[in-house]
Formats: sequence, structure tokens, C-alpha cells
Amino acid sequence: MDRILYSLLVLLSFIPRPLGLKLGDLMGLTLYGVLKRRRTIALNNLTIAFGEGMNKREREDIAKKSFKMMGRHFFEICYPVRFSKDRLASYVTFSGSDHFEKARGQGKGVVLLGAHFGCWELMSIYFGYFYSPAYIVVKPLDFKPVNRLVEKVRGVSGIRYVSKEKSMRRLLQLLRQEAVLGIMLDQNIDWKDGVFVPFFNKRACTNKGLALLVHKTQVPVIPMFIVHQGQGHYQVEFQPPLPWITFGDRTKEIEENTAQYNQVIEAMARKYPDHYFWVHQRWKTRPYQPWPRAPKVR
Repeated sequence: MDRILYSLLVLLSFIPRPLGLKLGDLMGLTLYGVLKRRRTIALNNLTIAFGEGMNKREREDIAKKSFKMMGRHFFEICYPVRFSKDRLASYVTFSGSDHFEKARGQGKGVVLLGAHFGCWELMSIYFGYFYSPAYIVVKPLDFKPVNRLVEKVRGVSGIRYVSKEKSMRRLLQLLRQEAVLGIMLDQNIDWKDGVFVPFFNKRACTNKGLALLVHKTQVPVIPMFIVHQGQGHYQVEFQPPLPWITFGDRTKEIEENTAQYNQVIEAMARKYPDHYFWVHQRWKTRPYQPWPRAPKVR
């Protein structure tokens, strides 16, 4: 199975890239029409996020563009299995690299804050060619052959991965070695592992692991996103480091700094709504609400 999947990926990489991206758009629009449940989730999420500021037609347009981005993303991760670093550099560039370089110069390691935004796998692969060693913290896919395939594609530029499951000790060890860690913080999580902080217009259960990691190490956090510039070109943007918000209370600091991370992701999703992965049930986990006690019967 592994060999078949990888061979299929290599075959797709021989499709001329301009044609491949058009096929990706077509794939995305097809999925928008076929995957009714995911389409409904995307439209509902856009309603939560933008409310009356976006009408039904605008929400549908953004959802379609988001699906097209996903289709394009699929083809974009095929090409790196054959393309060289220089070939990728012909259509992917960096901006704000000085923010990352200054942070890395502190000798504490660096955490890159990202999200399921744009062609994030392409961003990871391209980053690996220039900055190594680098690790991304991921949740393994349920279907093992596809999970192994994704790991192999990520590894073409030297990117390594760390499983999210019980990873704190491993991440602390890597930071002591001045490693670079990439963490995407925009996925729903079980209430016991997260904190409920604002994301758009509704509190979302957000992984508190990054804030705990920064609290322990004071490692610099640099937001990093990939933005489509048009005509098949992308720019990987490093943003200024995020300051640690101090309250003198650990619980409050974990909550407020996690909220700050959400605000950064929200700002990018507002600026480029067609880039965001709206098909995920971001607000699925809700705060615990105890059942009301039944009135006493006299």
C-alpha cells in the first residue's frame, strides 16, 4: 500500500504545475459539491466568525475558494517529491526572516505558531530546506499508510515530526537543544487539555500546551503563515515575536497568552478568509455545564 500511494504521488508530480493547480481548483469545487456535511460545517463556521458582516452569497463564495485552496494544496504537496530546493524557490519566498533569525539568536530554540491556513504543508517543506533541524508537532492520521506517506513527503527537506500525544517532555528536550518547533494551534481539543478562549465571536477550546511550554522556557514565539500571491506564487511570512503576557498568576497567564495566540490566527483568517480551513469543527467542544438539579418534591 505504501509503495502504491507514493508511486501515485510521483506520477501526479509529472503533471505540469500550472495544469495541476487548475485541476486542484476543479477538485476543490467538486468536493464542495459532493461533501455536503463538510460544506455545511464550513458555512456554519463562517456564520459564527463573521455574523451579519458577511451575507449568504459572500459566505458561499469564501467557502468555495477555501475548498479550491484545499484542492490546490493537494497538488502542491505532490511536486516537492521531485522538485529541488531551487525549483521551489522560484515560486515560494520568505518575508520577515529577520524576526526569526533574531529569535533563534537568543539560544533558546524557537516556536513557530501556525494554523491550517493556505498551503501549510508546502510552507513546512520549504522552511525545512533553509532552517534545520526543525520539527512540527502533529496529530498522527488515523489511516497509517497515508500518515506514513505524509511523513515521507515532509521529510524531503529534513523536516521531522513529534506526535502531539504526551509530547511535553520531548518538546522541552528539543528546546534545550535549541531546536525549532512548529505548532498549529487552531484545532478543536478535548476540554481537559485546553482552555476556552475567544476565537472570532465564540469561545473555542484551545490547546494550552504552547502557553505551558513558553511559561516553562520563555522560548520566543514567532507566528508564521503562507499566503498565496496569485499566479501560483506564495510568500511565507514571519511576524514579530509575541510578548509573554504577565499577570503574576500562572492560570491567568496560560489563559491570556493562549487567547493571544488565537487572536493572531484570527487576524490572518479575517485578512485572508479564503485561506482558512473552515471545514474543521473548531467550536465542537463546549464548556462543561452540569445538569440542573431537579426541584425537590414536597
